[in-house]
Amino acid sequence: MNKIFYLKSLFFLLLLCSCKYKSTELGSKSVYIEVVSNQTLAPQLGSFVSNKIRDQIIRRGHFFIRSNIQDCNYILRVTLIDYSKGTEIYKPTDTLLAAGFRMSVQANVSLTKRSGKVLFKDTSITEHASVLRDNSLSVPSDRQALLSISESLGQQVSQLIENYRW
Repeated sequence: MNKIFYLKSLFFLLLLCSCKYKSTELGSKSVYIEVVSNQTLAPQLGSFVSNKIRDQIIRRGHFFIRSNIQDCNYILRVTLIDYSKGTEIYKPTDTLLAAGFRMSVQANVSLTKRSGKVLFKDTSITEHASVLRDNSLSVPSDRQALLSISESLGQQVSQLIENYRW
């Protein structure tokens, strides 16, 4: 009987000590994410990046996302300022059409307190992706590359605001 009691007690203590739960007040680090301002020539990119930033912040769990600016502690602004697409690969047999393209997107990120104090302003983040053409008759589909760029930008923005010196 004592042996079973000690084993159960030991298991309970291990379970209690290994739990990663941390008690925080709701709203202790809450952020309001403004609509991503897209000043590039890629029309879908703004909504992709906005969704991925929200997904990454929720997934990482360091901040609570608020839908009302009055309920938050911080305001996050992201502006997409540059989108470029350049030739990366040519086939040796076809010098007229490019076989692959390199896409890059640059974003400026700003984080302010709701009171107006600027924590950081226009921090630049750049992300790249490549797109390959299936054959010389097809048009390269850059949707997958835009999704990849959006995912990477979301991760970088989330890490940027988490790693700020609080």
